[in-house]
Amino acid sequence: AIVPMAKGDGYEPMCREIAKFFKTRIAPVPPEETIELFAFMEAADESKRQGGKAVSLQEVMTKAKTLAASKKMD
Repeated sequence: AIVPMAKGDGYEPMCREIAKFFKTRIAPVPPEETIELFAFMEAADESKRQGGKAVSLQEVMTKAKTLAASKKMD
C-alpha cells in the first residue's frame, strides 16, 4: 500500500542552500563537518573492501584532511 507522508518542504531547502553555495562559494556547513562525513563514508567503504574488517576512523580522518587540503579552493 502507498502511505502518504506528511507534507514537508522536500528538497527545496537543500536546493536553496546549494544554489546559495554556487553563488557565494561559502559552504552551508563547516569544513570540519564535511570532512567527518567524508571520513565516515570512506571508512565504511574501506571496511567493505576489506571484507568487513574494522577500520580506524582516525586514519581515515587523517587521509581525508590531507585530501581536502590538496583540493582547497582559492
